[in-house]
Amino acid sequence: MAITFQSLKTMLGNAVAAAQGACPALLELDVGSPGRAMLEGVTGVGLWLQFIALQILSRTRLATSIGADADSFVEDFGLTREPGTSATGVVRFTSFTPDNQSATIPVGTPVKTVGNVIYDVVEDSANAAWSTAADAYVRPAGTASITVPVRCETAGTVGNVAAGAICLLGSAISGIDTVTNDAALTNGSDGETDAALRARFVAYINSRSKATLAAIEDAITDVSADLIYQVIENVDASGAFLPGNVVAFIDDGSGDVSDAVIDEVYAAIDDVRPAAVSIQVVRPKVVRPPVAMTVSVNSTGDLPTIQTTISTNIAAYLNGLTIGESASYSRLIQIAYASSTAVTNVSGVTLAGGTVDLPSTTGTAYRAGTVTFG
Repeated sequence: MAITFQSLKTMLGNAVAAAQGACPALLELDVGSPGRAMLEGVTGVGLWLQFIALQILSRTRLATSIGADADSFVEDFGLTREPGTSATGVVRFTSFTPDNQSATIPVGTPVKTVGNVIYDVVEDSANAAWSTAADAYVRPAGTASITVPVRCETAGTVGNVAAGAICLLGSAISGIDTVTNDAALTNGSDGETDAALRARFVAYINSRSKATLAAIEDAITDVSADLIYQVIENVDASGAFLPGNVVAFIDDGSGDVSDAVIDEVYAAIDDVRPAAVSIQVVRPKVVRPPVAMTVSVNSTGDLPTIQTTISTNIAAYLNGLTIGESASYSRLIQIAYASSTAVTNVSGVTLAGGTVDLPSTTGTAYRAGTVTFG
């Protein structure tokens, strides 16, 4: 049943009409009269009670709750709001005189942008430059540069930066002269919004006590709402037929999701899988297609700035594709024209050396590669 709320003017008018209707004699209810003052006082209390009722109603339903009230509502059911995620990616450390000495880059080494957004080097034992003995990344003498993974110290979209934005060493490193990120970082995200929390709560409730694909997908989003995933039944990670097996391909938009996230997703799926069903949680096959194009601008446009914007937006598009989704060739042209009103022509566009869409392939994720301009 809908509740109709009244304004102060409407509520006072109703009170005046009710008082006059209940009295056989004409009442003195002009502005400033004692009777009018009494009715205004009672109406003010009624308006306050109406406000309290509205506050109670807005907090007892998730659909109308916001902020901390939405959090407390879902927490009663064992669900919590997802925090923001830190942007991750790789940077390249370079020496101008590589033959003179080697260099050691320990975990936690800071690098930063001109705007002082700081990123820390993180461990990746699968990286070719990782040395277990040194417990750090090593650039051997004779090798000019190595690439290592980093994570932004601050969670949120503040860590999403264009290629080349990370250009400063946070501390001096013997044998290293420069640092840069060859590709844009785009996978940082702010905390879950109220609208997203409400939508996930519905999926969470509907998947309880059900060993379904929806339950598995909800378990993945419970780890992080920003994870990109594809869940396939009755095959193994290679695509071969395997009855009773479920494969979950997991990515965070970087193309190199951490071991810790893989383990956390595995544990979450294991909690909802039925007996006798095996699960595999793996990274997708990552393809980083090179993009090339020639962009012309009019006299009002700054070509290097526009090219940087195009590179960043193409990276955001590719990194946002779901696993198994095709990459659109024509979207690249659209992104280039949308980058600035100063763009007059876009030509010579190629995607992975061709002029057609890259096909949709199970377990394959297209992610940002190099963007070159003619």
